[in-house]
Order: sequence, then structure tokens, then C-alpha cells
Amino acid sequence: MRDARDPNRGQKRNYIPNDDIDREEKAARRQQKKGSVIGILLGGVIVLSLIAFIFVLLDSGLISTKTHPIYGNQQQAEAQKEQLTQEEKKQREEEARKAEEERKKKEREEQAAREEAEERERQAKQEEEEKQQEEEAARKKEKQEEREAEEKKRQEEMKKEMEQEQTVLSGDYILPDSSSRYYSESELNGLTDREVLFALNEIYARKGRIFTGEEFKRYFESKSWYKGTIPADEFDANQNDRFNEYEKANIALLVKIAEERGLR
Repeated sequence: MRDARDPNRGQKRNYIPNDDIDREEKAARRQQKKGSVIGILLGGVIVLSLIAFIFVLLDSGLISTKTHPIYGNQQQAEAQKEQLTQEEKKQREEEARKAEEERKKKEREEQAAREEAEERERQAKQEEEEKQQEEEAARKKEKQEEREAEEKKRQEEMKKEMEQEQTVLSGDYILPDSSSRYYSESELNGLTDREVLFALNEIYARKGRIFTGEEFKRYFESKSWYKGTIPADEFDANQNDRFNEYEKANIALLVKIAEERGLR
């Protein structure tokens, strides 16, 4: 049934007036522009949503970035930059522990090396002291042996001198020719200290001097030729007149030897 108002309604239209075509094209263009704007707006919303989502993840610590934060204050940015994860902290603590153990180990090794060096030095010093003590003991022993040898030699010489002295003193005279010849210094130096003193007093005794000293008195009274008749004070006061030239020379030489030996 055809529309009474438009008898051509429902039929295919092959002809469109120019004004209608322009209106449809303009409407299509407006619709296309409107869709483009909406698409741009939707794309912007999506991009902004992604950026906001990334910032939320950064704030929550679920992801980290080494780039500088683009929002928030500087203190928060520094705190985020320096924050370590639990694993990183454990790793650093482990590294610090190992470094400390290595340092302590090195210190123990250095201490052990120092102690070992000190022990070697102490042992070397002790060995040196022991060596010095041994050398000192050897020197003392050597000196002691030398002293003992000298003492033995001296005693043997004293014994020999005493035997010779006894032989000399046991005879009638020490200097039998003291009144008739000059004795040489070498002859008189061969006498012992006691023989020198007894030989000097023998010259006095042969002139009759009386001795007050017990040793000389006993010695000369044991001789058959001794006759003590002149007291010592009297004899000593005039002794120059009692001796001849031989006796005076022999007395002077005996006195000299006695003084050189410290016997007078």
C-alpha cells in the first residue's frame, strides 16, 4: 500500500537532489570528526590511567626504578633511592661479616707471626746469654786453674827455698867469708829474704852482739861459734869501729838488698 502523502515511498530511489547529498555528506563528516575526537579522548584517558598505575606501583615499592622520581618531595625520593630490599641487606650483612672475619683472621695471623718472631728473638737472646755464661765460666775456670797452677808453683818454690834456706841456716855460717872478701850483688841476691836478714845479723853476731829478738836469739845461740857479750844498744852505738872494710861493704850491700825487698 502506498503512502498517500508520498506515492514513491518504499521504492528504490535512484535520484537524490543535490541539497540532500550535501546534507548527508556533511553529517557523515561531522560524525567522523566526532568519532575521532572521542577516540583521542579515550586514548588519552588510557595513557593517563597507565601512568597513574605505574606511579601507584612505584609508591607501593612493588617495582623500583633508578631514575629520579618525577613527583613527591626530595626527602622521599632520597629515601626511596637508598632503600634496600631485605635480600640486599642480608647480602651486605653477609659481606660485612665475611670482611670482619677476614680482618680478624689477618690480625690473628699477624699476631701469631709477631709472637713467633718474638719467641725466636727470645730464644736467640737466651742462647746468646747461655753462650756468654759458658764462655765466662770457661774463662773463670781457666783463671782458677792458672791461679791454682801459680799457687802450686809458688808453694813448690817456697818449699824449695825453705829446704835450701834450712840447709843454709843449718850450717855454721851463711856468709863464711864475710870478714875476708867482698861478696858480689849477684851472690847476695841469690839468698832468700830470711837468709838476707840472717846473713846481715850474722856479721853482727860474729862480733858478739846480744840479740833481744826471740828468733835471732834462738838461731844464733844454736851456733857453736856464737858468743854474745855486747848489749845491743852499746854495740849499735859504736859499730863502725867494730868492722873491717870487707864487713862494712858486705853490710852495706845486704842493707841495700833488704830495703829493695821491703824487708827493712
